[in-house]
Amino acid sequence: MSAAPLRRPRTAAAPSTPQRSSSRQRTAQPRAHLRAVAAPEQARSLAPFAWTCVLLILGALAAVLLINTAMSEGAYERRDLKIEIAQLHQQRASLVSELEANSSPTFLADAARGLGMEPAESLGFVSIDGAAVLEQGANR
Repeated sequence: MSAAPLRRPRTAAAPSTPQRSSSRQRTAQPRAHLRAVAAPEQARSLAPFAWTCVLLILGALAAVLLINTAMSEGAYERRDLKIEIAQLHQQRASLVSELEANSSPTFLADAARGLGMEPAESLGFVSIDGAAVLEQGANR
């Protein structure tokens, strides 16, 4: 907005030479077209906006740092668990091979002789229905 007064449109009846009014008439008549103008607002400072941007960037960097730290802790735990799983697989493989060796017929026969057992003269089967031992056939 401008503080310059508005111009009145010229009418056809107006004389060609402008008439000047005295200063008394000018002050005596209220001018309806003039009004008070508010002072222009001062320019706002950019400091709050800059601080907000800096704080947002720092917050984002802190969040990335925390997420990265949490992920690296998870990676170390995952590595430890993989090592433990590999050790358990090795232990299982050694136990399976030991079980297979202990369940072989030659080992069982040697262990039975060590306990004082002797081979049977004849083979027999147990009948669950009759609760009896059924002997079959010849010696080995």
